[in-house]
Amino acid sequence: MGLKVFASHFLMAPMAGVTDEPFRARLRRWGCQGQWTEMVSAAALVRNHKKTHRMAAPSDLGGDTVIQLFGANPDELLPAAEILSDLGWLRVDFNMGCPVKKVTKSGAGAALMGDLKLAARCINAVRAGSRGVLTVKIRSGVTASRLNYIDAGRIAEGEGADGVILHARTKAQGYSGGADWSHIDALAGALGVPVAGNGDIESAQSAVSRLSEQPVGAVMIGRAALASPWIFRDAELLLRGLEALGKPGAKELSDDLSRHFEELVDFKGERGAIGEIKKFVAWSLTGVQGGSVARTRVMQIKEIEAMREFIESLSEVCQDTGGEG
Repeated sequence: MGLKVFASHFLMAPMAGVTDEPFRARLRRWGCQGQWTEMVSAAALVRNHKKTHRMAAPSDLGGDTVIQLFGANPDELLPAAEILSDLGWLRVDFNMGCPVKKVTKSGAGAALMGDLKLAARCINAVRAGSRGVLTVKIRSGVTASRLNYIDAGRIAEGEGADGVILHARTKAQGYSGGADWSHIDALAGALGVPVAGNGDIESAQSAVSRLSEQPVGAVMIGRAALASPWIFRDAELLLRGLEALGKPGAKELSDDLSRHFEELVDFKGERGAIGEIKKFVAWSLTGVQGGSVARTRVMQIKEIEAMREFIESLSEVCQDTGGEG
């Protein structure tokens, strides 16, 4: 098929309500070359849900972007994967890692870690409907006493997955506690396909260290990229033996957020964009003097011009504290 299993050494984790088109565009400007969409429901795709089909047909559909599919019904997953293939997707990731109840209550996401026989059928269905690279994102297990990531990884490989991504926490942990990278080491040693590691990557240096010290093909970055999307640029620099540039100054940060906001306006309309940009402003103000006051102010804004003026004012009222963030 001519594609690498992982488009980059440094991947952006799929995050519902976050990794939409405008944020992916922002990440690209900061050097991210391995993008993930928000989760897309197989059931919603086959039932022609309008919003889901819009998510599945973005303007940035291309070689560096992976669409993540979730579900627990092989009879829905096969046609859903075929729909994605017909739309032109070259990379599909099957979700067996989401611990959120809204997803797991239907048997999907991390719930499949507790039913590997069904998981095998699901992966087989997605593989049958996909024409490009297929990866599977898993967890360490259901609980600390039920660690089955090696079994899950071997099943994924056996059903035709080209690579496996391990978030080294259990379903029960959710997003709390520490990620156990020894699980990622063990999985990489047990499989013949590339493995990517996910969990507790807090800086560009930690991303490069994990990539260098563990037998992984890629490192997936999640929450750290919300406050510091430049983590991807800096990780690439460090990997090449160059110096990380660190957190941008207040003016550059303001310009970055302004562009993100205008792209959100085009994508979601004025009302949706105003609500959406608030969390990105709050995240981006991490490590900035006056950030707490600014976060309080931005949450109160309701009009588009007021938001534009506020974001522009960040270049004057906020002072960068330096460092990576």
